[in-house]
Amino acid sequence: MQKFVAGRKGNTYRYIEFIQSATREAVSFLEIRFCNGVLEIPHIVIDNLRADLLMNFVAFEQCYSHCSKDVTSYAAFMSCLIRTPEDVSFLCDKNIIENYLGTDEEVVHFFQNLGKDVPLDIGEGYLWKLFKDVNEYHRSMWHVRWEGFRFKYFGTPWTFLSALAAIILLLLTAIQAFFAVYGYARPPKPGKKH
Repeated sequence: MQKFVAGRKGNTYRYIEFIQSATREAVSFLEIRFCNGVLEIPHIVIDNLRADLLMNFVAFEQCYSHCSKDVTSYAAFMSCLIRTPEDVSFLCDKNIIENYLGTDEEVVHFFQNLGKDVPLDIGEGYLWKLFKDVNEYHRSMWHVRWEGFRFKYFGTPWTFLSALAAIILLLLTAIQAFFAVYGYARPPKPGKKH
């Protein structure tokens, strides 16, 4: 949290702390969150230097049992997300990965090999709750179906308007069918004016 001098009173300075911004940026690429069905993954640049750093961090965590396994947990998480070049392309489009390593296939290869043959108990890592929450959310097919429906029919203003028009037409057709059946089942009695 940043501080700045608000003013001087006598021989002392008064410090005021800034509050967090409305769109708080992640401090670390490790700050992954899952909230209301949305994974929030901080931006990471993947190039030769950072690839070497990540590999060395994972190796360091494996050599020293007393230190946290945060980077190893991150590597396991990313290897779960990234299995095909299309996954890399999607994450690049969402500005999560900035790829300077090479092709999308090379990024897949990097993340698949980053945690390969590395013992990791997800239950001990910092992302254990995230894995649990995502799996519970995915098991509830209602959420998955709703998100698919929302993306398909309400993803853009045009799809929303076309879905709304279809719903209105369906309701009007149902009302018309009701009055047609009602008029046939209960015809007006002769001699009564309408």
